[in-house]
Amino acid sequence: MEWSLDTLKALIDANDLRYQQRFDAQQEAVNAALVSQEKAVAAALSAADRAVSKAELASEKRFESVNEFRGTLNDYTSNLVTRVEWSAGHQALVEKVEGLTNRLNMMEGRSRGIGSSMATVIAVVTIAVAIATAVIVLTR
Repeated sequence: MEWSLDTLKALIDANDLRYQQRFDAQQEAVNAALVSQEKAVAAALSAADRAVSKAELASEKRFESVNEFRGTLNDYTSNLVTRVEWSAGHQALVEKVEGLTNRLNMMEGRSRGIGSSMATVIAVVTIAVAIATAVIVLTR
C-alpha cells in the first residue's frame, strides 16, 4: 500500500477526531462524576447539619434538666441547718437542761432538808409531850 501525503493527513485527522471524541467523553464523565460528588457532598452536609441541630437540642434539654436538678438541690440545701447553727442551738439546749437539773437538785435538797427538819421537830415535840406527860403523871 502506498502512503501518500493526503492519505497520511486523512489518517492523522481521523485519529485526531477519535482522540478528541474520547477526550470529550472522558470530560463529560468527569463532569458528571463531579456533579454527583457535589450532590453527595451537599446531601452529606445537609445530613450533618440536621444531626448537629438534633444533638444541640438534645444537649439543651439535658442541660435544662441538669439545671432543674441543681435548683432542686440548692432549694433543699438552703433549708438544711448548718453545723454552726446546730451547734449553737444544741449548746443552748444543753445549758437549759443543766440549769433545770441544778434547780431540781436544789429543790430535792430543800425537800430532804425540810423533811429532816420536820422529823426532828416532831421527835422533839414528841419527847417534850412525853416528858410533860411524865411530869404531870408523876406530880399528881
